[in-house]
Amino acid sequence: MRYYLDEGSHGIVINGSSGEWYAQRADEREAVAEAGVAEVAGTVPAIVGVSSTDPATTARLIRHAGEIGADGIMLSPPAGWRLDRDELLEYYRRECGRTGLPVMVYNIPADVATNLEPELIDELADIENVVAVKESNRDDRALYETCRLVGDRIRVFGNLMNRPGLGLMANDWGADGYIGGGLLFGGELIRALEHLWSGDSEAAREFIDRLNALQRDLDDIDGNGMFGGIPGQLKAALNLLGRPGGYPRYPRRPVEGEQLEGLRRCLRSHGYEV
Repeated sequence: MRYYLDEGSHGIVINGSSGEWYAQRADEREAVAEAGVAEVAGTVPAIVGVSSTDPATTARLIRHAGEIGADGIMLSPPAGWRLDRDELLEYYRRECGRTGLPVMVYNIPADVATNLEPELIDELADIENVVAVKESNRDDRALYETCRLVGDRIRVFGNLMNRPGLGLMANDWGADGYIGGGLLFGGELIRALEHLWSGDSEAAREFIDRLNALQRDLDDIDGNGMFGGIPGQLKAALNLLGRPGGYPRYPRRPVEGEQLEGLRRCLRSHGYEV
């Protein structure tokens, strides 16, 4: 948390997907949330992820987030349930009704098995305390449609760190920013957005082009990394860069041996000193 704040992060998400919420017990997640909110201490918004596989745990985490002074919560559909439209509407209305905190809807179908279509997100945006959506669907067309439908009512975060995404943000077409896992690039990513917001699109594009080139070498087509699972690869890259990455939890495996050396070579080829 201190590293993120020192780098100038505009907000912090605690217990998101990169934070491996699915690998923690509820009491561990509460402890992590308490530590994170205390460290942020009101300097930027602290958003607590409350997604779970079961509604009872989600309700517990929502209540706890309010008790510890979080600025908002992030909520995906319950993992593994494959809910239909009516079930999703009832779920979000009920869970959002448990709190007065602002809610960020989280769409990450590759991980939770339920996709929130843009038309459904449009309906969810009518819930009083839904103020944002994090759209992690790999379908860029869905992201653009979500921006069109709800961008005038709630904040839209998504896969926007590319040239089309910069265009959406620069031209006020309903896109607002990016929530990234692990802050691999440090303050560069933050500065790219600040360049864009100040009107210097060219400076933002220079970073985006470098980011996309590295992503092409790191991301595999199956949703994992070229050098291991996404959490393990991200944490290993942070460790190589001298940042506090840590290691993934079982049954995720840490990146070691030849995979680690391959990751090191990849980062070096993109100008990182590791």
